[in-house]
Amino acid sequence: MKLTVSRQTPESFKADIISIGLFERAKEDEGARHALIKHVDGGIALDKAMAGSVSKQIADEKFKGERGTHRMLFTAGKIPAKFILLVGMGRRKDLTLDILREAGAAISKAARVVKADSAALVLERGSVDDLHAADRARAIAEGAILGSYAFEAYKTDGEERPAPLSELHFLYEGDAAPVKAAVDRAKILAEAQNAARDLTNTPGQDATPTRIAAAARKVAAKYKMGFKSLGRAAIQKQRMGGLLAVSRGSAEPPAFIIMSYKPRGRAHGKIALVGKGITFDSGGISIKPARGMDVMKSDMAGAASVIAAMQAIAQLKPAVEVNAYIPAAENMPDGRAIKPGDIIKARNGKTVEIISTDAEGRLVLADALSFAADKKPDVIVELSTLTGGAAYCCGELYTIILGTDHKLVEKVKKGAEATGERIWQLPMVDEYKKGYTSGIADLNNSGKSKAQTIMGAIFLKEFVGDLAFAHLDIAASAWTDEGLPLWPKGATGVMVRTLAEFVVNFRKG
Repeated sequence: MKLTVSRQTPESFKADIISIGLFERAKEDEGARHALIKHVDGGIALDKAMAGSVSKQIADEKFKGERGTHRMLFTAGKIPAKFILLVGMGRRKDLTLDILREAGAAISKAARVVKADSAALVLERGSVDDLHAADRARAIAEGAILGSYAFEAYKTDGEERPAPLSELHFLYEGDAAPVKAAVDRAKILAEAQNAARDLTNTPGQDATPTRIAAAARKVAAKYKMGFKSLGRAAIQKQRMGGLLAVSRGSAEPPAFIIMSYKPRGRAHGKIALVGKGITFDSGGISIKPARGMDVMKSDMAGAASVIAAMQAIAQLKPAVEVNAYIPAAENMPDGRAIKPGDIIKARNGKTVEIISTDAEGRLVLADALSFAADKKPDVIVELSTLTGGAAYCCGELYTIILGTDHKLVEKVKKGAEATGERIWQLPMVDEYKKGYTSGIADLNNSGKSKAQTIMGAIFLKEFVGDLAFAHLDIAASAWTDEGLPLWPKGATGVMVRTLAEFVVNFRKG
């Protein structure tokens, strides 16, 4: 999507849609049933150019300006724009960046309905309830790009589908430079998140470990990053017993993917990102129920988000070294597949008894975390669809975070706060570790506790040594079964923007 900043007025700007945000009236004005047009967003000038028809229609339809509501008006050639889109913003005193993201998404979705190619809106100067113009512009731009997303790669019915909005123009009378920088950053982050959605939505037949590696290679080449993909022989040489064991039941070979970003100048820290890449999870011998198994193509959402975060990081050019490690494999129930009761040896030498072959993610991550730890980063941040229990903590709107280092966890949470991605911290309860150590091996891969999500993090901690470590469980937040304001049903691309923000603002210590 092309994003520009212009000083033109809304009644003179040529675009398919001119959008204005309408706030609900204050409590003392509730006798007036319609929303109030304001001068600051160009509403009064538009209404005048339209001979009062905007305010008349607002009053006639009793449009209140409530959050999540909108109206499309046809201009009948009275101004250069074809349509005026009224977007309800709720009460002005309650305005947040999330509401602005939703407004951006509403513009994109409305544009598809009327087959509009371009849209413009007035950006109010100064601050609105402590939200600066650049921050508001960034939120709207992120929402517009995220809200324009649709996964249609496999549609072949010949039906002509409206193209997504291709241009969004911010009409702003102030200093354009910070606003332009903000929307450029929004474009990088939101387009990266959409790339993660594409990869996660792709069926397992086409998103195999080999093809995930090819996708990562393409990103690395485009943005001038280092890249390496280890095949089965190299994985064996690295003693990655978990990754080899999980991949044994599949006809598809495993891959261990490495992406590397290095700044031009002195690095102010070294970060390792790790993403789980189970490209399809049948559960193995401990096979999953048939219902919902189609969604198990999304078990590589952690890998997709890490690849996409690296795409954004390479464009944002932070003064930090970042290395991404992705163990990719299918988990299938072939005759050669691992069985419950088997014992494997992870890369760091720990033995693991297999209680359930459906707890495979932690096995491949164990090897990846051990590999990452050996490279001596300052911190390790790992992302995975690890436990079904994550959904019972906070539902699909939240990512769960656990960690061994309070400062690291707070830095990741700040990244989430900046992007509007919801995150919730659970405690690392060491007493639960005994549930992993009661068998005949050093560890077992299932544990004995109802605290599934905490248990998953405790298992992974065994493979990072003394390094600062944060685990993000996206099992609930990586996929949605119903459309939400910023995305349709399917992959969400969650935590891409959070990881990028965390990296950009990271400083060692």
